Amino acid sequence: MTEPKGQRKDFVWKYVKEVDGEKYFRCKFCDQTCSGTVSRFKNHLASMHKGIKPCSKVPEDVKLECQHALKNFFEQKTARNEMLYEIGMGAGAKGESGASQSIEGDTGGMTQAPKPRGPMDKFASSQARQSTLNSKWKQEERKDVCRKIGRFIYCKALPFNLVNDPYWVAAVDGIANYGPGFKPPSMHELRTWILKVEVEDINVMMEEHKKAWKQYGCSIMSDGWTDGKSRVLINFLVNSPAGTWFLKSIDASDTIKNGELMFNYLDSVVDEIGEDNIVQVITDNASNYVNAGSRLMEKRKKLYWTPCAAHCIDLMLEDIGKLKVYDQTLSLSRQVVKFIYGHCWVLSMMRSFTKNSELLRPAVTRLAIAYLTLQSLYKQKQPLQAMFSSEKWASSSWARNVEGKRLLSIVEEMLGSTDQFGIR
Repeated sequence: MTEPKGQRKDFVWKYVKEVDGEKYFRCKFCDQTCSGTVSRFKNHLASMHKGIKPCSKVPEDVKLECQHALKNFFEQKTARNEMLYEIGMGAGAKGESGASQSIEGDTGGMTQAPKPRGPMDKFASSQARQSTLNSKWKQEERKDVCRKIGRFIYCKALPFNLVNDPYWVAAVDGIANYGPGFKPPSMHELRTWILKVEVEDINVMMEEHKKAWKQYGCSIMSDGWTDGKSRVLINFLVNSPAGTWFLKSIDASDTIKNGELMFNYLDSVVDEIGEDNIVQVITDNASNYVNAGSRLMEKRKKLYWTPCAAHCIDLMLEDIGKLKVYDQTLSLSRQVVKFIYGHCWVLSMMRSFTKNSELLRPAVTRLAIAYLTLQSLYKQKQPLQAMFSSEKWASSSWARNVEGKRLLSIVEEMLGSTDQFGIR
């Protein structure tokens, strides 16, 4: 632990589970570890979502107790910082007694004695004005700092919701607590000792997941995809009651993803996790995975191969879409969306009628997206009908164009007779 037992005065220590040899806090309720300070452990029990996962089993009275303690700590810290700031900027101090003198009246109550006025009163009033000026100067200084932060975010095209990340807030608080003279980490530090320490923390978290794998069992999930550089990547994840853990990613660009190869990959992952800890292996329904799953169950008698439910539904929708009545409707919907998004003027006009609502465009890699495209067309049925029957469309060159006339007939056929095509 971070403090010897004889120096543990904070109430939160009674909610820490003692384990010999550990240098971390371990929650008494959910067995979660915390590598920070007692304040971070209080955030865990108070469910504050500040840099640590909230406790899922904390009693309500303990949760409220920690929330109250964190609130008091924040208020005391703020008051202390304000006092130190005033002292540092030359604010007037109290008298030698540290408090205003009081006298006891005839009735026994305490009344404040009149303050004698002298030449220092003028100096004290000027100090109050100086404190006000300092406060306004601080506001201007904050604006300057905020502009510098904004300039960095804009230049790197970072998303604005970055500032809502708890790690960002913790980083800014750490810089502020350090005070003047802080030097940011260099590129060398970021890729050496800082990265090493973070990896060690992640490994500690992984050990907690491994304990859950042994206690409850787990599922291996495999997902193959192709990135923007046309690299074929296969991701392996482990799911358990403790959560989903990303295990590793394999670059299979230089290999043929046949049943033999996928079997070897899955078999090596099973060895890494431990066969006794695995309940099932989940993959998609491609023929190579079916072959690999069958071979894996023959070798590993304690686990099952399970096809991905989402991929099963995608394949079912693909087969349904091959039926003639549905194939025609899906083909027409793709033509409409392709035409609208392929011509800037028509797209701008569509957005003005739909109030900037977008249509879902079909994609090659998603089998069910065609049905979602059809659904988005139906949701915008009235704005699209109004668009193609408007004077603006009738007076445009597209209304007299062969391609435009064909699009109009498709829209009238689809959106004017939804019962025939089953658009619901």
